[in-house]
Amino acid sequence: MMKILTTAMMTSISEVMETMFFLPVEFGEEPISIQSGMDEYKPVMACELKFSGDFSGGFTLVTPKDLLFEITENFMGESRENLEEEHLLGTLTEILNMICGNALSKIESKTPFKLEIPKVIDESKISKTQKFTMIETSQSLMAICITTD
Repeated sequence: MMKILTTAMMTSISEVMETMFFLPVEFGEEPISIQSGMDEYKPVMACELKFSGDFSGGFTLVTPKDLLFEITENFMGESRENLEEEHLLGTLTEILNMICGNALSKIESKTPFKLEIPKVIDESKISKTQKFTMIETSQSLMAICITTD
């Protein structure tokens, strides 16, 4: 099931990032720990979204703050000086909501998946053993992780 979910997630990320945020992406080869993959891009912002249905789990997204400023500027049509932390957090959670919803819609299930509300989390609380798929953009990296219960 994890392979199907990972494939759906990668397809969803490409669709959402290119269509909604005009940001083409490529994916890293092997999942890695967030600490080794994102250290040079700090500060970063992170959020998670839990889901349930035929199986349960969650998605965690980590994005450098500079990249999130750029994405938010494009998404909202506002310049950086007009953006506040609230705008960045709204964009971050909306990106994850769109990715997760799109990915789960691609998976056949007997029970419809239910999404919780995306929550901003402290990146330092992410387990060092949790493995993330790196998402390469033309300007920076993002990272995403799927967990299942």
